[in-house]
Amino acid sequence: MSVAKKIGHPELYPLKAIKNQEEYEAALISMEVVFDKTEGPLADYAETLSILIGHYEDTHFPITGASGTGVLEFLMEQNDLKAQDLADIFGSETAVSEILHGECPLNLNHIKLLAKHFNVEPATFV
Repeated sequence: MSVAKKIGHPELYPLKAIKNQEEYEAALISMEVVFDKTEGPLADYAETLSILIGHYEDTHFPITGASGTGVLEFLMEQNDLKAQDLADIFGSETAVSEILHGECPLNLNHIKLLAKHFNVEPATFV
């Protein structure tokens, strides 16, 4: 039985490698359904699915030289934001600084909040 059926959502993309454009689009639709889940099996599903989507995108749509942190820096510059403006997302101005300097990675919660804040797809930061 698939994970999606076990958690009561048989319409969700199964947690397996994404091999083509059709599966990729199905995975993106499923991510939209579970994107805001922060607890329980759907949150675990969302985290795993984001990894699968990220892998597919890295393989099929490589963006050379752009990292999640680089994208964040670009969006901050375009929106005239400073570290203090994102402190609520990261918990503190220090945490923002640590992420921007590569001392800490972006986690799934950060990615979700940043995607919502900047109105972009979560994969933008993966």
